[in-house]
Amino acid sequence: MARWDDLRTISLERKYLSDEDRRTLLDEHFFERAMQVYLGAMPAVNMVAIRDGSQAVFGSGYNVLPIWKSRMDARCKVPTPNADVVYAMSYLDLKADGPLVVQAPPGILGMLSDFWQHPLSDVGMVGPDRGQGGQYLLVPPHFDGPIPDGYYVLHSSTYNVFLFWRAFLTPGPDGPDPAKAVETLEQTLIYPLRESNPARWERMEFPDASGVDLDMLFPRDATYFDRLAELIEYEPVDSGEMYLRGQMASLGIIKGQPFAPDDHLREILQAAAEVAPRLSVAVNTTPDSFPDREYYTGEVRRRWVNGWPDLDELFRANSYLSLDMIQSYFLIAYSASPAMAKTVVGGGSKYPSTFFDADGDYLSGERSYRLHLPPHPPARLFWSVTIYDPTDGTMIRNGQPFPSINSLDGRVTANDDGSFDLYLGPQRPDGVPEANWLRTNPEEGYLLNLRLYGPTLPFYDGSWIPDDPVRVD
Repeated sequence: MARWDDLRTISLERKYLSDEDRRTLLDEHFFERAMQVYLGAMPAVNMVAIRDGSQAVFGSGYNVLPIWKSRMDARCKVPTPNADVVYAMSYLDLKADGPLVVQAPPGILGMLSDFWQHPLSDVGMVGPDRGQGGQYLLVPPHFDGPIPDGYYVLHSSTYNVFLFWRAFLTPGPDGPDPAKAVETLEQTLIYPLRESNPARWERMEFPDASGVDLDMLFPRDATYFDRLAELIEYEPVDSGEMYLRGQMASLGIIKGQPFAPDDHLREILQAAAEVAPRLSVAVNTTPDSFPDREYYTGEVRRRWVNGWPDLDELFRANSYLSLDMIQSYFLIAYSASPAMAKTVVGGGSKYPSTFFDADGDYLSGERSYRLHLPPHPPARLFWSVTIYDPTDGTMIRNGQPFPSINSLDGRVTANDDGSFDLYLGPQRPDGVPEANWLRTNPEEGYLLNLRLYGPTLPFYDGSWIPDDPVRVD
């Protein structure tokens, strides 16, 4: 019998509840509140965990910009990272430093967002500077000082701001070369608007994050709520949605008040923090969870899904906010920008993903598959295929340098017609080039992600459709 059937047996015949029934219902109330707070706050706590994981190793400050100078690999535990670009990520504090000027270098694909992961702006190729580089001014909440001319002005609802740059690899004799991308990213300059004397700016630091063990995942236990309470206390009241704040208040997370749950409530929070991520996995891996989620449902049916099915960058549809899509996305990913949700032919990026093979079965690490990409994948910049843990979005630790194949690697072999056959499985099939194979871990499922950078018209008009993975064992 389901739990709600137990609750429906509670008697109200005598117009009041027994102590046992009252406690049962209140426990259910607080558990449900905790579940919804966990799911609703996932974008923010996701961001807090990424910041804290980085700053624990590299330190904090507007001048600290870690760069994965040899690309990001599975030693960095962060949701759905990209091994086929060079990342730079920083965490700015407008309460500590006031308005900040960010000099973005040319030729990047980047974004700036608040700590609820509401995008402030795309930056670079699909931003207002159009890839030429430019000066962005980050303004804190409720700032009433003068704002000078000459900047792309961005008003943040939170004091904390996330800076996320990506620069592109170039082909090299031994595979993709990150040197030029690193050189580009190290042109970033950040300084306080209030300080006009460059001699007083903190010197930019660009620590190398490649090869460093980093845990940037949000908690799956009751400490999740502690991290959330700290953020709520630090940020202004109007930086978050009031209905969610009402749910938080039921648990004692209220700005201006200490968060001190007793042992019984902490036990409930622990249970919710264990169940909520599992619920998100269930929603995310159910094919019909969202309307129009699948990319290809016409005469040619495929199981690749869209992270923004008829939604904008805030996950809004025409008449509602897609709460299920938010919790599914931020379970295994981070950062959202207008360019990700829009149709930008030849610019931006798209990320078709699948959990399933051509038979509709979940992808399984002990099986072998062939993934056929039709001739000339529609990516002006490059394409890549990467495998991830479907429960938290981390890269699969498969023993290869990167759990990814990309078109910048001159070792990947194309077919005569310009198509590609890529293989996934625990063993490389006979005759398959090493560069066309991704090793999978037996007894582990995985998420398969296809990235298209600079997607061209054949992607949008459906004249180019990737196959589903087909079993070959």
